[in-house]
Amino acid sequence: MSEDIESQMRAALRTVAPREEFSQKLVANVTSQRPAPRKPRRVAARLHPLTWWFCASLAASVVLAVGVHQHLEQQRLQQSGLEARREVVEALRVTSQKLNLAYEAVKSQSTSLTDEQSGA
Repeated sequence: MSEDIESQMRAALRTVAPREEFSQKLVANVTSQRPAPRKPRRVAARLHPLTWWFCASLAASVVLAVGVHQHLEQQRLQQSGLEARREVVEALRVTSQKLNLAYEAVKSQSTSLTDEQSGA
């Protein structure tokens, strides 16, 4: 039974040569509708001048914005570096004062001890 269905399908789906009239009409239709080959143009030449200026100004704005951002970031880093430097200098000044006080205290104690020992 399946062989019978297969043979019927093959008979129904067999290739049939088209009529000569159909082939001539198809070829005539295709050749008449074929557009003329265009030569490739640059992308910039296809853009409207206003569009080109808009794109160029947009690109320049982006470059300017990135440059300003980088400059501001550099200034912020420089300011934070200067602030850290001021804090370190202040810390060193306070440390120096404290060390001088400690040195004077040790020096005065050692002098008083030597005075007591020499007098005894």
